[in-house]
Amino acid sequence: MPGNLPSPPPTPPDGLLDQFLAFVYTLAHWVGGVIVERVDSIVPLQTPGQLVDPIGYLTLLTILLLVSQVAKKLVWGIVVVGWVLIGIRIVLEILEKQP
Repeated sequence: MPGNLPSPPPTPPDGLLDQFLAFVYTLAHWVGGVIVERVDSIVPLQTPGQLVDPIGYLTLLTILLLVSQVAKKLVWGIVVVGWVLIGIRIVLEILEKQP
């Protein structure tokens, strides 16, 4: 590049999967950068730049696991309530049939 002109932005990915993976990488890199910046501001340690992406990916996976556990508990709650309501309905039907 002549002079101090910035390099042109990279071409966007073509396929849907490529776009999704590029988005996940960008998000992981950003999250990792924020966490490394926070750690560096708290601890007087220079965190290697090579740890930005792994920290970001591990953070995204941790968030995904937390969300899935919450969703799993919510679904189990709905299933339990559903079975309780069906049980109540069966008991009411039995009580109505008795003379």
